[in-house]
Amino acid sequence: MQDVEFVYSKSILNLEKYNSKIYASINPYIGCSHLCKYCYVQAEKYSKANDISKVKIKQNAIEVLIKDISKYISRYPEGVIYLGTSCDPYQPVEEKFNLSQKILSILLQHTFYNIHIFTKSKLILRDIELFKKFSNRVNISITLITTDNKIKKIFEPNASSIEERIYCIKTLTSQGIKCGVAIMPILPYITDKDEVLSNLLYSVKTANCNYIWWDYLTLRNNLTDIKKLSQKQVYYNLLRVHFSDLIDKYNLLYKNKITPNINYKKIIDKKIINLSKKYNIPINGPCWEDFGPSYLFNY
Repeated sequence: MQDVEFVYSKSILNLEKYNSKIYASINPYIGCSHLCKYCYVQAEKYSKANDISKVKIKQNAIEVLIKDISKYISRYPEGVIYLGTSCDPYQPVEEKFNLSQKILSILLQHTFYNIHIFTKSKLILRDIELFKKFSNRVNISITLITTDNKIKKIFEPNASSIEERIYCIKTLTSQGIKCGVAIMPILPYITDKDEVLSNLLYSVKTANCNYIWWDYLTLRNNLTDIKKLSQKQVYYNLLRVHFSDLIDKYNLLYKNKITPNINYKKIIDKKIINLSKKYNIPINGPCWEDFGPSYLFNY
């Protein structure tokens, strides 16, 4: 296992309040060893000068979680907690430190909050008995952007294989646990092709996924003169090696903006919606949420 660093946190709930309900995210770790090349957290806006490939363990996570819950639960007895919005909560270090497992056990056994977990790791199945016990309050989104192994190896070098993730979806849904697919991010001209998307939706349909949802690749430059490559530079460097013919297309599509232009999004949205109808896959999540505030996700 890679070297890790231990840090202390003052709080672990990233809080957004809505009337009597709470919406919050929890990230047990800082950084992620999956090293996904499109990851939005690479951007200075989210990670400052930190190298997100170096994983940090929030060693007082359980202590501050109990403190945070005690502070908010009487005012906000209901809501949704999202686990893994800026790191994968089931990345390899979880197998040793079990922070995600402990956090979930506390939230499920001692609160009434619903839980939405985001991961691309097969380790999620380790906690399936816990999920089964609280299946009416647990939802899991497995990130899957393609069924092409060559693309996966380029952009998600250390994540669980495509086959392993599809097996996770099939296993979780067969046990009555709500599980869908997050097609995040869509990589323009790479994972947005008709055949690629059709193969993806067909594969997750055969695994009985409960829903799909998606979002688009963001490309951010650094905000200051820090000594690390920007998220955009990391991604463009990969394009130059593997997809050099797409550089001009990306320049035209983004035009120095963070996201692709709206017309492109409308075209891809329509394509995915039509495929979801073809394969009879819902586009919505569980009935107790609509995925919460948009600030949680910044692909």
